[in-house]
Amino acid sequence: MAEPSCEGSRAASGRSRLRGADLARQALSRFAANARGSTAMEYALIGALIFIVAAGSIRYYGSRMTPIYERISTTVSQAN
Repeated sequence: MAEPSCEGSRAASGRSRLRGADLARQALSRFAANARGSTAMEYALIGALIFIVAAGSIRYYGSRMTPIYERISTTVSQAN
């Protein structure tokens, strides 16, 4: 039995990479031209922005509220 040549597989591999690049380019152009789902994407981006702002605010104000809650706890325990 003769072993297969590596040269043929290299040429096929190069063609498949070229074909894969063409397919990716075509898919990207179809995706860019398609307007369906753009509203859902906009709502998703707005929701993500709101989440980031809320999480940042909770973290910032949460750390600033700790001394206030400690002072309230101390005052209540001293009053009892």
